[in-house]
Amino acid sequence: MSEPGDNKGFSSEEMEEIERLVIEKMGHISSELAHDLRSPLQTIQNAVYLLQKSPDNEMLFDMVRQSLKQATSILDSFRDYYKGHIITPLETEATKIADLALSNSGLPDNISVVREYDETLRVHVDPVKTALAIQKLVINSVEAMEEGGELRISVFDSPDSVEICVKDSGTGIPSEAEESLFEPFVSSKKQGNGLGVPTAKRIVESHGGSLTYITKQGEGTTFTISFPKPSVDT
Repeated sequence: MSEPGDNKGFSSEEMEEIERLVIEKMGHISSELAHDLRSPLQTIQNAVYLLQKSPDNEMLFDMVRQSLKQATSILDSFRDYYKGHIITPLETEATKIADLALSNSGLPDNISVVREYDETLRVHVDPVKTALAIQKLVINSVEAMEEGGELRISVFDSPDSVEICVKDSGTGIPSEAEESLFEPFVSSKKQGNGLGVPTAKRIVESHGGSLTYITKQGEGTTFTISFPKPSVDT
């Protein structure tokens, strides 16, 4: 989606259509954000009302704390998606970015991690944003392995790009969910807000890269991030 204010190469009619689509898209996103926030805020409101009658009820305080955590998580996810295109690239080791993503993902004990790294590969990317994109994919993979499984992170070279793969041994992506996989606020998960994979895609594409996937029911999913190799001046 084109960013507002960039009208190079577009006629006035095309710009009007782009602006209309942007407004429509932001309206949809705002509506979904408000919908997701309504539940934890309503829980907080109810708990505060009950606390006036029972100020020593620790369970009500727990309800408030959990709902605040949920609301904060929703807002953080929205911020990550909305600011995904804002990057500050620098040259760094691809494997360090992958390790940063893993360290920030809070992996459960029933997930075994396999690293397949080409330690020589370097990329010209925003390391923090790229680690966030990988982290979103890792979390998505972990959620697909509720009973545990294997998470495989690969960093390897290809003729035109540096590839970073996140592979899980989970349930696979349901066929009915594939069509809207990259759409924000669309989730097939009970606790999902539908921003994880779309945020990863937004970040990767802001670097001129691509995010693709292969999934098989009952066998798992592999997401592949491809970053173009920097041109070499001769």
